[in-house]
Amino acid sequence: MFMEYKWYIIKINYGHEQHVLELASSTTYFKEVFIPYQTVCNSKSGIREQPCEVYVCMHLCDESKGILNQALEFSNGELSDFEVVSDDEVSAKRREFNKYKWYILRVASNYEEKVCQHILENSMRLGVSNYFKEVFIPYEEPSEAELRSKKAAMRRRCFPGYVFLYVNLCDEVLNFVNNIPKSLKVYGFLKNGNVPKVISDDEITSMCSALYNAQETKKLGHGYEKGEKVKINDGLFQNFTGKVDMINDEKKIINVEVSILGKPTIIELDLAQVEKIED
Repeated sequence: MFMEYKWYIIKINYGHEQHVLELASSTTYFKEVFIPYQTVCNSKSGIREQPCEVYVCMHLCDESKGILNQALEFSNGELSDFEVVSDDEVSAKRREFNKYKWYILRVASNYEEKVCQHILENSMRLGVSNYFKEVFIPYEEPSEAELRSKKAAMRRRCFPGYVFLYVNLCDEVLNFVNNIPKSLKVYGFLKNGNVPKVISDDEITSMCSALYNAQETKKLGHGYEKGEKVKINDGLFQNFTGKVDMINDEKKIINVEVSILGKPTIIELDLAQVEKIED
């Protein structure tokens, strides 16, 4: 069977990049996969939320479309919207991609946001913004329970004193960083010897995946979170209050820690027997 391979751009949601890479070795319909700018983060939480572009060299047919449909979660769901790109375009993208690496800029704690803002605004003004693909600070977002509480719920910096840059570290960028005002308390790049240390894509991906997984594990299901206060509205322990310990989504059972005679006790209830405590 003759197969005609062409490069296509597809858009996929975060977390599915590995699925696309696996296609290249799983079937003859797919020849190569290229993922430029493996920037899995955004400036808000460290997790990419918008679909990213992936270049796939493949033989487009009903079978390959079916494989993609099963393996991926598309942003638009329309396979017919694939954009064909030339070999020259992909080669140019590879050359551009190879110039960008991850680095860490060391700054004073509580100055991270100010430094980010300065880089984003002034790199544009000075015409060097194209050298910066990502400028971000990884955050841990507040849980739903924290947001509902009376206390001010704030996102927390995961790495105080660090600003992550995905950048083409050329002379223009080094000059730009060296001229950041001293009032912003920038201490320079994290270094390996006398040169800025390159952080591998795998390290960045692992870090962001860990942040994403940690955020997801806070959500036990049905809108409850571990440690959240609830009120029992039915049964032997009606009107007791306690903290969520565990949820079994399949059986729709919740374990709640309550105080009985001054002793913490875990009791098992149906989800319908508890309700959230609104602060």
